[in-house]
Amino acid sequence: MEQTISIEKILKELYHISGFRISVYDTYFQEIAAFPKELGCLCSLIQENPEGRKHCVEQDIMAFRKVQDEKRLHIYKCHLGLYEAVAPLYSFGTLTGYLMMGQTINKGKEAAKETFKKALPYMEKDDYELLQDTIAQIPVSDRQTIDSLVTIMEICAQYITLTNRMQLTKKELVSEVHSYIEERYGQHITIDNLCSQFFCSRSSLTRKFKETYGISIHTHISQVRLKNSRRLLESSDLSIGEIAFHCGYNDQNYFTRAFYKAQKMTPRDYRKKFRQSRL
Repeated sequence: MEQTISIEKILKELYHISGFRISVYDTYFQEIAAFPKELGCLCSLIQENPEGRKHCVEQDIMAFRKVQDEKRLHIYKCHLGLYEAVAPLYSFGTLTGYLMMGQTINKGKEAAKETFKKALPYMEKDDYELLQDTIAQIPVSDRQTIDSLVTIMEICAQYITLTNRMQLTKKELVSEVHSYIEERYGQHITIDNLCSQFFCSRSSLTRKFKETYGISIHTHISQVRLKNSRRLLESSDLSIGEIAFHCGYNDQNYFTRAFYKAQKMTPRDYRKKFRQSRL
């Protein structure tokens, strides 16, 4: 038995369980894998019309952005009234794509009528019978079945995330760590924290970071904190203790020693000198 399962196999098995098309998109909203490869029958028909295709793409992007913002699975109805679901995919703590399942129609004649009505504007009059036949081919599910299948999809998305099937390159990884420190310098950051956050080994992260930026992670954290402490000393009336805390130093005395080592003066003297230079 294989220790890991490929994305392609996951998509294929999900399709066999659900009967829905399953696809993977990257963070640029481009489809990179799917099973089956062909679009669903109704989607294929509607997207022959440029306006229909435009609305389908807009709906997908709206769903991806909602998942991106909320960081969780999203179930919704597309502009034709079909159920779809999107789940986020991560690698080393960073969003690297989306898993999409769709499309299915709810049980009952009213749901089919709703879809027919919404699809009509994209059809030629001679194609109404074709539209009816196409809608009749769409998988039909009750909401409970849809929820169960979406749960299975979410488990698969979590598996893809935990096994890093959509991996960042090492260059992308250290770039994400670099940005993470720039944004969260005021928080408690250790290399072990970063390894947990980005699902990577300590040795691999520290080595690649130094190869890329020429400094250690500890040095980068210190530089970012000191840079922002200088900014606050220059632009705010916060006390030295408040600035130390804001920049990730729990001990004011430690902050003062670190600042003096870098600037050859205390934070208080730095602020005084800066303000005198502005007069």
